[in-house]
Amino acid sequence: MIKKLLPLVFILTCLNAAATELPTSKEDLLQRFLSAHEAKNYDDISGLINWDGVRKYKQKMIRVYTRNNFGRKVIGTEFEEADTTFLNNFNVGTQNYHSNLPVTHLMRIYFEDTVGDEEPEFGSVVYLVGEKEGHYQIAISIKS
Repeated sequence: MIKKLLPLVFILTCLNAAATELPTSKEDLLQRFLSAHEAKNYDDISGLINWDGVRKYKQKMIRVYTRNNFGRKVIGTEFEEADTTFLNNFNVGTQNYHSNLPVTHLMRIYFEDTVGDEEPEFGSVVYLVGEKEGHYQIAISIKS
């Protein structure tokens, strides 16, 4: 019985490893993010985020904020150049922060917000795009 199950376990492990490979371009990161957003699948979005050094409270806030954006219509996206020198070491008040991955770009997602019969309002969310060893993830600013 175990001999029959071992090949199945091996195949499932290989499939799972292939499914969790990180994007190899910023465009692939964006497409995976948009697909997960459309499917309202937080687990897939979470897999695109580099969680190294991120405290539990901030992880929870990112989860809540991301889920709050589910259902909002994406009307556009763009990549912007990032001030990588600034993001490597910056201050907010007396706190010092840095990104947990070397940042290459900013990924902006434009949403349409319609409330009742009002005219649509437009908002955007900006994510840090980090690259390490040829793989791209969403980077997070953390306390130094």
